Amino acid sequence: MVGEARHRSAGAPRGWYAGLAQDRRFRLLRTRFYRLAIGIVASFLGWYFLYIWLSAFAREFMARPVVGNINVALLLGVLQFVSTFALAWRYSRYARRMLDPLSEQLREEADAMEAEREHAERLAAERRRIESWAPPRRTAAHRRTRGGRP
Repeated sequence: MVGEARHRSAGAPRGWYAGLAQDRRFRLLRTRFYRLAIGIVASFLGWYFLYIWLSAFAREFMARPVVGNINVALLLGVLQFVSTFALAWRYSRYARRMLDPLSEQLREEADAMEAEREHAERLAAERRRIESWAPPRRTAAHRRTRGGRP
């Protein structure tokens, strides 16, 4: 998809993309994405560094048994994996509800504008081809093959 976007953007005028970037829906999409991404990254890193800090400086707490031979450190370590999957699930759920519909709408409009621009370019190229057409010139060799008539 990234390569496709690069391919499409190669011939598109810059003003068109600047206009899309100024669209309030695009800004809303970007804001929603950044807000979610920053929240998820902050949650994950905060929880991860808390685990590291507890492992380094609260050894007695981490060594406390919870159930049998399972201590707090092992339980929190397993919860690291659980939280990773929970954050991924949260991201996909939020993206499906809040980001995907808006991005699909913008993508459809952008594709329609791109198709319209390409159609206009094809028409202009065809018009230039027709306007620059001239009948072939008759050369002396051509006149000789037709019986010498001028």
